Amino acid sequence: MSTVRRNEPCPCGSGRRYKDCHGKLDAEPANSDALLQRALAAHQQGRVDEAERAYREVLAADAGNAVATHYLGLVAWQRGDLDEAESRMRASLALNSSIPDFHNNLGLLLRDRGRGAEGVEEFRATLRIDAGWTEAYSNLGLTLEALGRWDEAVAAYREAIARVPAFAVARQNLARTYLVRGELAQGWDEYRWRLVAQGESARAPDREALRFPLSLAGRDLVLMTEQGLGDVLFFLRFAPELVRRGARLAFRGDARLHPMLARTGLFALGMGAPDAPAPGLEAIPFGDLPWLLEMNDAAKAPASLRLAPEPQRVARMRELLEAQGARPRVALTWRAGVKSPGPTKTQLKEIEPAMLGAALRGHRATWISVQRFPREGEREKLSASIGAPVLDMSAANADLEDMLALLSLVDSYIAVSNANIYLCAGVSGAMRILVPNPPEWRWGLAARSPWFPEVPLYRQGLDGDWSAALAKLAADLARG
Repeated sequence: MSTVRRNEPCPCGSGRRYKDCHGKLDAEPANSDALLQRALAAHQQGRVDEAERAYREVLAADAGNAVATHYLGLVAWQRGDLDEAESRMRASLALNSSIPDFHNNLGLLLRDRGRGAEGVEEFRATLRIDAGWTEAYSNLGLTLEALGRWDEAVAAYREAIARVPAFAVARQNLARTYLVRGELAQGWDEYRWRLVAQGESARAPDREALRFPLSLAGRDLVLMTEQGLGDVLFFLRFAPELVRRGARLAFRGDARLHPMLARTGLFALGMGAPDAPAPGLEAIPFGDLPWLLEMNDAAKAPASLRLAPEPQRVARMRELLEAQGARPRVALTWRAGVKSPGPTKTQLKEIEPAMLGAALRGHRATWISVQRFPREGEREKLSASIGAPVLDMSAANADLEDMLALLSLVDSYIAVSNANIYLCAGVSGAMRILVPNPPEWRWGLAARSPWFPEVPLYRQGLDGDWSAALAKLAADLARG
């Protein structure tokens, strides 16, 4: 591998030039530099085993090499050994505390370990060393959100944007922070940057773009999927308003949605795959709809799009459920999202099945697991904790039409936020949602979400404790 030039991107992946990042480590012995560069490049490219061997080889020759020490800590984090990761990262800071990336990564690890206040101090240390290290502002804001310090989070994102106006990730984070606080006008404006932040567009939002007028007569629009299934189902609530204003609609997105969307009668111009051509149609990303419609008053938020399940599937599901037990029938989901190793922000929403079951114990119901990809033994633990059988209907996740039919027949759905709740909202809305901290923006900070005003919410504590939320859930169930 060729030597990294001083003005090229640093192989560590920071996004900074080598001379401004690890190229500043002039104190490191020159004979370890080439091997260290190869290790960093391998690590950046996902060849973690190769990188680990190279870091250890560097340390065998130079035990005080701060970079190899630090990135061995990152390897340990990626492998799930958080104690080793923290030990290595702190050791690297003892060797060289002037590298902002070291503080930033330690801050991320501390946030991941539930020690956000300590993480905040590491991000602030990063910025004291280099106020231009804009990623640290974004990481600081995310950590402050988890601590419930929303005003400070907004300030961190604004500072990042003041320094780099096109910092799309900070703008996306600021959008989410505004939206969770109910500041919709500011939130939707910044939310337009999400496509840049996610690499879907290289162009900043057009400041001169016009909102939708009250009449869309003669406009043929194609609504484009650019987010996950749950987000698409959420934003579909805005489609009826487009039709009411006179627009004709087409849909480009997940084929699993096509039959149920066709039954709504909203998409007169048909369905297609996400990348299917749409000649002559005006392309509108789903997430831009609230901005285009100026949906800035939470009190006027449209309800979830009504969805009609297939009658034959409903009949089949009803027969199956009636053979299993009496009403009420309660569906359960305790985990959604993916836990990411290392510094990537985790999207996992989870509550232990045994904890959830303890809150449900003593309440009569036919309990139904609709957990996607349940882990071995989870349903059995849930059943033991409830003290009653739990019917396994997880296979319904393989077909959205089956899940829609099933959820149309349950009396309640107790779940962490996942794509199925939007299907349930489309057929009944009888849900109780377990909201992790920090909340997704659509759940807000108030007792009820403006987007789901009839749905009781049970919020995890700032410290990660579910006890109060589950006690409230048990009390609400007892009241009926």
